[in-house]
Amino acid sequence: MNDNAVSDLLERNRINQVLLQYATLLDARNWAGLDEVFTADASVNYHGVGAFEGRPAIVGVIQGFLDKCGPTQHMIGNVRVNVDGKQARAKCYLQATHAGQGSHAGKTMTVWGEYCDHLQLGPKGWRIVHRELFVQHVEGDIGVALKG
Repeated sequence: MNDNAVSDLLERNRINQVLLQYATLLDARNWAGLDEVFTADASVNYHGVGAFEGRPAIVGVIQGFLDKCGPTQHMIGNVRVNVDGKQARAKCYLQATHAGQGSHAGKTMTVWGEYCDHLQLGPKGWRIVHRELFVQHVEGDIGVALKG
């Protein structure tokens, strides 16, 4: 294996870690940690929820949605990464289970979808500069609105 192949594998692994870190931070409700996932000027389009510009707006919409839920478990899989220098494209599947609270305690909502990301390598490592979530299916009702 040549040096370029090893370097490519290392960068793909670093990107994979960013994608997994996002899911872990959401489940831990660690909003400050999302500074290590998104650039300050990142944008997202969570289809079924809306489009948002800038890390504060992104964190705000995530926090606002998850504050209406009990515990969650976001699982990332089928990760595909293409690196081109300091730019990368990644796609991964999402399965996120959200527990209800209050009058919806004991109920769950599961979301199946796919994230499509554009990442950039900066001084502090890989960060997402643009993310799209395509929701493929939603099962269950915990009293929060999300279109499938």
